[in-house]
Amino acid sequence: MRLPRRSFLRKAAVAALGFTIIPRHVLGRGFVPPSETLNHVIVGCGGISAMHSEPRMTGKNRIVGICDVDAQRVQKKLERIKQAGGGTPMTAEDFREVIAMPDADVVHVCTPPHWHGVIAAMAARRGKAVWCEKPLTRTIGEGLALSRVVQQTGVPFRVNTWFRLNRTNYYGVGPAREIRRVVASGVLGGPLTVRLAPVGGIQWKVNLWTGKPDLKPEPVPAHLNWDMYCGPAQLIPYHSHRCHGSFRGYWNFDQGGLGDMGQHFLDPVQYFLGKDGESPVSVECDAPAQDAMACGVWKTVTLTYKDGTRIILESELAERNPENPFLEGPNGKLFAGMRCSRPELLVKAAEFPLPEYQEDDFDACAREKRPFGYGVNEAFRSSTLVNLAALSVRLGRKLNFKADGSGFVGDDQANQLHSPALRGTWSI
Repeated sequence: MRLPRRSFLRKAAVAALGFTIIPRHVLGRGFVPPSETLNHVIVGCGGISAMHSEPRMTGKNRIVGICDVDAQRVQKKLERIKQAGGGTPMTAEDFREVIAMPDADVVHVCTPPHWHGVIAAMAARRGKAVWCEKPLTRTIGEGLALSRVVQQTGVPFRVNTWFRLNRTNYYGVGPAREIRRVVASGVLGGPLTVRLAPVGGIQWKVNLWTGKPDLKPEPVPAHLNWDMYCGPAQLIPYHSHRCHGSFRGYWNFDQGGLGDMGQHFLDPVQYFLGKDGESPVSVECDAPAQDAMACGVWKTVTLTYKDGTRIILESELAERNPENPFLEGPNGKLFAGMRCSRPELLVKAAEFPLPEYQEDDFDACAREKRPFGYGVNEAFRSSTLVNLAALSVRLGRKLNFKADGSGFVGDDQANQLHSPALRGTWSI
C-alpha cells in the first residue's frame, strides 16, 4: 500500500531526525561535527601563509586544500599540516582547482599582490569568504574591480591588516579607537597632518625591498611554473631574485616597501581621519629616478585630500625632526604614547564616546556569513593610498587624482599604470 505524500514526508522527517540528532559525547571527546567545522583553502604556500594556516589545522577549522606554483612549497606545507594532525588536504598547482572545492568555506589569498585581484574575485564569485593578504591589489584599477565583485556577491571579506581594530595599539601612538575619538571630537581642529616617520614600529624598509636592475635571466627550476607565477602580470625573464622572498622589489609583482608595509600603516590612519569613503586628490614625492623593472628607494611622499588634510610618509632616508608629532592640527599636536602638546584637549576629547566596536573575528564572520569589522570598500581606499604613493615614486612626479578613483587628470602614463591590461585570458 502506498503512503499518501504528506504521510510519507512526515515519517521521512521523523526518521531523519532519529539519524542526525546524536549526543556529542557519543562521538568522542574533542569531536567537532562537520556542521561546525570551517574549511579553509590556502592559495600560496610561502612564508606569510603560516599565519593563515597554523591556527587552522585542527579543532573547529580544517585545511582542505593547498596550492602553489612551486611544488617544493606545496610539499613542505602538506608535511606541516599532516605533522600537526590536520589530515591530508588536496594539493594543486592551479588555484582554480582548490577554490572550486564544494566544501571550501574560506579562501586565503597568500600570493604576491599581482595575483590578489584575480584569485579573490574568482573565490568571491563562487560564494567563498575571502581572507586576502595586503596590499589588496597591485594597481588601483584591480582594486576597483575587485571591490565591485565583493560588493555584488556579498561574501565576508577582509585584508590581512588589523591595526585599526578595537584595542589594537597603533605602533606606540596609542589605542586605535582612542586616536579616532581624538580626531572625531574635533579638538585638534583642521585640516590635519599625519606624519608616518620611522619611529616605534613604523619602518618603510626602503633599502630591504629594492630590486636589482639588469639581471641576467636564469634557468627556471623544474619545480617552479614560472609562467603561472607571473600569471596576469607581464611574463618577464626568470631570476631567483625576482621570485619568492624578494619579489617585492619588482614593479611587475609589488611596490617595494610601500607594498609590504603600506596598508598596515595607512589603513588605520585612513580610519583615524574619517576618510574611509574618499581618496586623496593629489600625491607627490621626493625620490630618485626609478628603474623600469626594479623598485628603488624614496625619501618622502605627501598625499593630500580635497579639504587640505595631508598624510606625509617619511622613509628611513628622509631628514627627520624628532620633535615632529604623529598628528597635528591648528589647535594642538599628538605624539607617541598619546602625549598631547595641550593635555586639556585630550580631557575634552574623552567627553566624547568611543567609536563603535568593530567585529574582529573573521572565522566567526565566515561561519555566520556576516561582514567583518572593515570590508572591501575600506580596504580599497587604503590600498589606493599605497598605490598612489608607489605611482608617484615610480613616475617621479606629482599626480592629480580623480575623486571617483577612475584615473588621473591629464597624465596618460599614470592612467595606463592605473589599470594595466591583464595578461592572457585572466580577468577580475
